[in-house]
Amino acid sequence: MVRQERRLACLFFFFLAAFLFLMGKIAYLQLYKGRELAAAAVQERTIRLPVGNFLRGAILDRMGRTLLDSRICYGVAVFPALLNPFGHSEPASAGDRSGAAAEVCGELFSILPPKYRTPEMVNIFQRALQQGAPFFLPGTVEQEEAAPISRSNIPGVYAVPLVQRYGPNSLARHLVGTVGGSVLSGEVEHGLSGIEAAYDEELAPPETVLNLVALVDGKLKPIPGRDLCISGERGSAVKGKDVVLTLDRRVQEVVERVMDERVVKGAVAVVDVRSGEILAAASRPGYDQKTLVGDQFDRCFSLQHPGSVFKIVVAAAALAEGVVRPEELFHCKGEYSFEQGGGISCWKQDGHGNLSFREAFACSCNPVFVEVALRLGRQKLEYYSRLLGLEERIAGYPPGDWRGGEVRIGSFPGDLGNAALGQDGVRIAPVNLAALAATVARGGVYIRPSLVKGIGDSKGGEFQAIEGPPARRVLPQAVAGELQGMMELAVNSGTGSEAQLPGIGCAGKTGSAETGKVDRQGRPIVDAWFVGYAPVDVPQVAVAVFVEGGGSGGNCAARIFREIIDALHRV
Repeated sequence: MVRQERRLACLFFFFLAAFLFLMGKIAYLQLYKGRELAAAAVQERTIRLPVGNFLRGAILDRMGRTLLDSRICYGVAVFPALLNPFGHSEPASAGDRSGAAAEVCGELFSILPPKYRTPEMVNIFQRALQQGAPFFLPGTVEQEEAAPISRSNIPGVYAVPLVQRYGPNSLARHLVGTVGGSVLSGEVEHGLSGIEAAYDEELAPPETVLNLVALVDGKLKPIPGRDLCISGERGSAVKGKDVVLTLDRRVQEVVERVMDERVVKGAVAVVDVRSGEILAAASRPGYDQKTLVGDQFDRCFSLQHPGSVFKIVVAAAALAEGVVRPEELFHCKGEYSFEQGGGISCWKQDGHGNLSFREAFACSCNPVFVEVALRLGRQKLEYYSRLLGLEERIAGYPPGDWRGGEVRIGSFPGDLGNAALGQDGVRIAPVNLAALAATVARGGVYIRPSLVKGIGDSKGGEFQAIEGPPARRVLPQAVAGELQGMMELAVNSGTGSEAQLPGIGCAGKTGSAETGKVDRQGRPIVDAWFVGYAPVDVPQVAVAVFVEGGGSGGNCAARIFREIIDALHRV
């Protein structure tokens, strides 16, 4: 009896130990290995095709409107393991795939766009089929081209919606820049230039690679009703952050339309007088952001000789320092002669005769401004150039050591004379000259121009707003008021008369910058400028117009300024 009880006790403890062991094993698998095993089970029931993460953040204008004109395109994905051209109950084997390649090609290529119907493409397709791994056909197709593929229901062939980052109506292309990387080859898009490069870290999605996942059963057959899905390594795919610029899409559209009609080479920058924010920045010639065909040089942010537009700086410095009075009389005989020899001619060969400093500004008299610059001196002129913000960076762009201008004047009187006319030693970007006009328009208060309003989810999620630069007074109110009157006079009765716009009122300054180059007929190539603001009563926008090889600023650039202001007034 005792022996039997011992035997029962041993059996009880044996089964108890086995039960506890099994329960522990189950608990271990459930609690510690459950997620891993579930993922492995899913992995066994899926076929994956890596694709570069195309969920890059958007680049938007101040109102959240796209500047990219992004649209849906389609990649043609092929899963050879799912192809079943013979109607077999089992998926196609490697041998079947090899023998059926021609049949599949014939059926598929009959519904593909013509660009795929080439012997080279057929060879690529057949080789990829025989290798067995999922793949994308090279290039993408439009929606109307993808529709027949979706309707065909060929097993293992899918039209996959992707994002074509740049559409035909994208704006501010030089500023926005471009991306590189082929998502169809599993590469993530990365910024190559412009905002795309400067804010690549913010725009880029968290994961570089996504997976195009086909759900299959144990026999590798597609599960009915379960379409392809796109997922990240950590679950659902997450897009990059949006970058919201200060640009106004409507203003940018107006500027680009006028430039396409009038400008072969050049740039236009528009600045909000009240805030200093850049509303438009356009450069021509344009280029294709997808193929990179065209001129990628951004003239809006490149340094150029400003010509007589720089007389705004000379006048501001001279009036602030008291070396000249607005009503002071001068005599222009057509040339300023230096004591050391040589001279600088006026654009009006026989001279302007007697005129006040105010009138000399309006009619852009070179000899008068050379004389005033010599009174002022090189150091003072360089100081006021910096004070007025001409050498400062744009808030938010571009990266690196870029500066908006460079004023480095030589030590000889002739160097200072040429600098006073915006030639030797003076180079300034159009966007900074628009900011100069805005400084005058707001009464001598400088606000560093800015380009980026914020980063993040522009549609109500987490968004980091970027505070605009502070304002600072750089000119006395009286001096700024005198400059305003002189710029109005230049438009009403001076060299900028082509900028007149009845009912609105404009103020500005013309410029014609010598390049030292000649055209095929041997004539000097001269760049045209006009920098101004409008309306004069309550200034809203300041505009810089630069036309490479445009000749007279009063004829070419002033007219473009007028057309832009007129169009903006009608928006």
